[in-house]
Amino acid sequence: MPETLTTLLGEPDAPEALERLYRADPAAFASALPSALAARPDSPLLRAWRARLAPDAEGVYLLGKPPRREAEGRAQATRPGSLGEVWLVVGLGLLAGLFVKLPEMASGSSWAFFSEDWFYPRNILLGPLGAMFLYLLHLRGWKRPGSWIAIGLFAIPALWLNALPDTHADATVLACLHAPLLLWCLTCAAYAGGSWPSAEQRREYVRFFGEVVVFSGLLLLGGGVLLGLTLGLFELLGVPVSWIWEWMMPLGAAAIPVAAAWAVTRHDGGARIMPLLARIFAPLFLVVLMAYLVRMAVHLPELFQDRETLLVYNLLLLSVLGLSVFALSGRDAGGRTRAGFLEWLLAALLLLTVLLDFVGLAAIGDRILGMGLTPNRLAVLGSNLAVLGNLLALLRLYALLLRGKADVAALERVTALYLPVYAVWAALVTFVFPSAF
Repeated sequence: MPETLTTLLGEPDAPEALERLYRADPAAFASALPSALAARPDSPLLRAWRARLAPDAEGVYLLGKPPRREAEGRAQATRPGSLGEVWLVVGLGLLAGLFVKLPEMASGSSWAFFSEDWFYPRNILLGPLGAMFLYLLHLRGWKRPGSWIAIGLFAIPALWLNALPDTHADATVLACLHAPLLLWCLTCAAYAGGSWPSAEQRREYVRFFGEVVVFSGLLLLGGGVLLGLTLGLFELLGVPVSWIWEWMMPLGAAAIPVAAAWAVTRHDGGARIMPLLARIFAPLFLVVLMAYLVRMAVHLPELFQDRETLLVYNLLLLSVLGLSVFALSGRDAGGRTRAGFLEWLLAALLLLTVLLDFVGLAAIGDRILGMGLTPNRLAVLGSNLAVLGNLLALLRLYALLLRGKADVAALERVTALYLPVYAVWAALVTFVFPSAF
């Protein structure tokens, strides 16, 4: 879209054309505006749009949310940054925490749904993710009928999980592990206002989620300090502190996602923190991977025989993928094609990770050929193939970036375009595996 913006500047009806483009997809327009301004900093029209979409005295403008002048008819309680919105976040966080506490609050019930063994494997993340889902729909103005369709799609995996009979069956466990990934992908529809998200909206959603992770970590650390101080102060007074562990901690933890989403939409600190974290951890990951390759060359059979080693290896792949994706989130791409120190580091990290993924696929194939096909092995194989496709796409664009033939924005778009692949795979494991196995 940045190219579209700069192209329209030369048209006779440029002001009207830009207005139509904004109304068609506000989030994509706002996301593309910085890159277009970097290419045409002398354009008064683009500078006027920047001023229109810039933060005002009432709070930070959320990408894709209608400007204040278009929302004058709304109630004071729902204005961005208003006290009413803060209370909404508090209410959603409280509901998420109470949902997590349902088994304890209904401990006398004979209904299997309230059993801890039944409830937590299926629903532990449903409350926190659901609170963030509803908050994003609120920010988009509850567009109908898309918002209700999105809620219905979000509810289907939750209902399906609670309909699965055997909690300890391998296929059920896999469904419970993959359903949060599916719900995360469906939350992208809430971010898009209940409509099918465009590629640009998916790119913004990946960036948004990366910043939510950063803010969640900060809130978790701050909450840990608060719990520690509360515990110490009340112990000094001789007051029982069991309520801190039984209520304060679970309610606070469940509220973190929606609180982090609110913080991200009202502030831009995560956009500056994420590249800094990437610069710190990318060299460390590179050293770890190189050491792991040397060690694996000496003890290669262990990867093909030891299940725990294979599990740690898969976690390493996901960590590198997440680092490679979120390292660029929040950076001002501006059409930049010149690679820096971070890009070279991440390219080397991705290359080693792709090599490891091929070795891991060989290990998984060896276990399937030697011990037969099981739900767990099929799930690991499919997950590794899905991650490998994403890694190869990222590595290809990093190679183009290092040669000056691609820009940073293209790297962010890769995972955005790849998001439906993860959604389809998570849906297969969630819905098909329990029936097939």
